[in-house]
Amino acid sequence: MHIRFAWLLPALISNLLVVNVALAKQAPVYPEQIRVGYQKGNSLVVLKNRGTLEKALAAHGVKVIWREFAFGPPLVEGINSGDIDIGFVGATPPVIAQAGAAPDVTYVGYTEPYQDNYAIVVPKDSSAKQLADLKGKRIAVARGSAGQYLLIAALEQAQLKLSDVDEAYLGYSEGRAAFERGDVAAWVVPDPRLADTELNSGARPIVTARTLPIQYSFYIAPRPFAKRYPETLAIVLQELDATEHYVQTHVGEVAQLLSDDTRIPLPVWQRTLARQPWGVHFPLSDTVIANQQQVADAFYRNDLIPKPVRVADAVVNIEANP
Repeated sequence: MHIRFAWLLPALISNLLVVNVALAKQAPVYPEQIRVGYQKGNSLVVLKNRGTLEKALAAHGVKVIWREFAFGPPLVEGINSGDIDIGFVGATPPVIAQAGAAPDVTYVGYTEPYQDNYAIVVPKDSSAKQLADLKGKRIAVARGSAGQYLLIAALEQAQLKLSDVDEAYLGYSEGRAAFERGDVAAWVVPDPRLADTELNSGARPIVTARTLPIQYSFYIAPRPFAKRYPETLAIVLQELDATEHYVQTHVGEVAQLLSDDTRIPLPVWQRTLARQPWGVHFPLSDTVIANQQQVADAFYRNDLIPKPVRVADAVVNIEANP
């Protein structure tokens, strides 16, 4: 009987080797550290303060390093150069990166879309009631920001073109100053600056993101890191989602934390958090990719990027850990 089945032994050994190799390939690999790029006033600040990410990754021997950025473009460059491993940006920076010299910037997760937390506002005594009333007027907007796409989408919805208004490319501080001096007729602005100007100057929205094509914000990562360490990124995104749902039931506590962090008054953060849509999701769905492609197409159509881009080419699918 032993002789009869002896020929099976090499085949069994070969199959076991194949199975073991396959299992070895599927085993998660974790880095020694993950460098998280963040800006003041968003969920990453809350996650950093809670310390839950450090606890979740400690079990895998991963150290968390936090790196603060004053604004988006340097953070995107840090992603492309591999100096940070994950960061949070609006819809337009990844499009600009993909159309330029930043091919290693990839989408790995996304947030709930903007609602009433991003708007085009006019002074409280403005006669403008709708966007068409701003034809030929100066509108302050941050160049390359999510607000610039919001403005394009709002104009197209009103059957107007970007050339029908005079864009004043101003950063948020400069934009607010110009708005309050009356140098511009309107300002495209997100929370918490939106809530701040509503509370302090009586500015009123004439268009909000809620009424426009859906626009998301994204978590981005360098392509090499996302491809090699998807399980690590999944842990970060899962902890971010848990943090956002924590905020929903701890609004007062988080408003105070963000007020202390940014030196923006507490009532501003209370209004901001009350209308903030919560949730972090991954991987990117076909619907999300299609909506982001609309952003890319709008930027190319208006000569704001040098070439068309295919958003799907910059997506890395991160699956949830069990």
